[in-house]
Amino acid sequence: MIKLFQGDHQTVQKDISTWIEVENPLISQIEQSMIHVEHTIVILLTVLYEDRAKDSKVKYKIRG
Repeated sequence: MIKLFQGDHQTVQKDISTWIEVENPLISQIEQSMIHVEHTIVILLTVLYEDRAKDSKVKYKIRG
């Protein structure tokens, strides 16, 4: 499965954190690459993961 996250650094970090908390995947590897496109630097995060068993309970964190 491929997940796309788009936006500035803080938005992407928040989206990834939310995805990890809600879906609780088994992450086996994370790689980071930088690509220079004209005057912009693009950071590519590659996350290798497996879905947890569908019958497992989803844990939610409630912040107050």
